[in-house]
Parts: sequence; C-alpha cells; structure tokens
Amino acid sequence: MTSPNETKEVKKAAPTPKQTKKADGSEKNSFADYKAEFKKIVWPGRAEVAKSTVTVIVTSLIVGVIITCMDTVFSAGYDALISLIG
Repeated sequence: MTSPNETKEVKKAAPTPKQTKKADGSEKNSFADYKAEFKKIVWPGRAEVAKSTVTVIVTSLIVGVIITCMDTVFSAGYDALISLIG
C-alpha cells in the first residue's frame, strides 16, 4: 500500500495501428478494418425487433392519452376561470 504523499507513475499506452496517423493528419483506416468491425455487430432477431416495436407503440399511445387528458382538464379549468372572471 502506498502512502498518500507518494505519487504514482502513469504510463501511456503505445498507440495501436488504428490510432496512428499519416503525415497529412488523416487516420490510417482501410476497408478491411471497417469489414472487421462490421462483423462484430450483433443484430437483433425478428422477435426482439417486434417486441421493441410493440413496446414503443404502446408507450406512445399511453403518453398520448395522458397528454390528451391533461389538455382536457386544463382547458376545462381555463374555461371555468374565464367564465368566473368575465
């Protein structure tokens, strides 16, 4: 264990081939790098997409109903307030 007054030496990691830059400042990436990264993607299955879609639609409908109810209540309250004043 180190004492609080000691400082730790921090080492910088050597740059990976993807982090190296050319003289003109652009990164050194090739089509093979993109293809390799694309293979790592895990696409959702049909069932997962359907479940997520249904969830979004149901949530949107619920939020829409809540907003409609709030609008109706506020409009009725505003109209009642105006009729009391005027």
